[in-house]
Amino acid sequence: MFVCFTCLTCFAQTDSVAANPPDTAKVALRDSATLARQHFVEDSLTMLYLKAPNPARYNVFIDTALKLYAPDLYRFSVEHNAKTKPLYVGKSRALRPAWIVAVILFLLVYLGVLNLIIGKDIYGIIQAFYSKKAFAYITNDENLLTSWTFVGLFTLFGLTMGLYLYQVVNYYHLSYDILGFDVSGFQLYFTLSVAVLVLFIIKIFVLRLIGFVFDIGHLVKEYISILYLTYFNVAFIFLPIVALFGLLSSNFKPYLLAFSMGAIIIILIIQYLRTAFNIISKFRFQKIYLFIYLCALEICPILILIKALDL
Repeated sequence: MFVCFTCLTCFAQTDSVAANPPDTAKVALRDSATLARQHFVEDSLTMLYLKAPNPARYNVFIDTALKLYAPDLYRFSVEHNAKTKPLYVGKSRALRPAWIVAVILFLLVYLGVLNLIIGKDIYGIIQAFYSKKAFAYITNDENLLTSWTFVGLFTLFGLTMGLYLYQVVNYYHLSYDILGFDVSGFQLYFTLSVAVLVLFIIKIFVLRLIGFVFDIGHLVKEYISILYLTYFNVAFIFLPIVALFGLLSSNFKPYLLAFSMGAIIIILIIQYLRTAFNIISKFRFQKIYLFIYLCALEICPILILIKALDL
């Protein structure tokens, strides 16, 4: 019985596989139909969601969004803009010349170079303007008038004051003719700087001549030292003023101009009082002579310069 069942079972298994072979044609056909259906569905979805719409088709949403939010780039409606924001005539903006900024940078760099080379002398000059002991040392220094310190600082003073005068002239919109030529811009600045240097050099020579004629060389030398200290410290004070005057807006220039004029008046008063005390303490003479001198060589040149510039 064991052998019989075993043989029948084996025969039946072998016989069932052989009797029912797989139909490869039907399987292939079924797979082809499945793939075709899948491709059909994919193509349908692609055409439905990814295909570009018909350009002739009217889209209400896009048209409404463009009318509400998109700017009109091709037309300009004056009536529509007048309702939302009134139109006014603009104001012309006065642009500062580029060379003014270049001159300001040059003066700042020039002062920095002087500080690196003669920083000790510059510190002594600033200190001498406020300290009597330092002032006495500067007065007794014979090399001050012929040293490179004097040349460098006096040049800085002329260039700084020339730029300040040009900025004041430009602020009042004045123009000048020199030898029949209309001078403006950098030429006017250079002319004013040279004029300042020449006028103060002439003043120094006149003072030297007065000291030689009246035999008061020591007193004149002391007074010239006071003038040098005043000029050099004016250059240090007015360098940031001209930098601000050239870079700030025109709305702040009247306040800066008033501040600079007040600084000039205060410095001149300090210089005159210091000179008067030094002279009166050493010499006895009628004070009318001091008044005449101040009017002739101090106040009068400043008034002539203001009149010449038509300020």
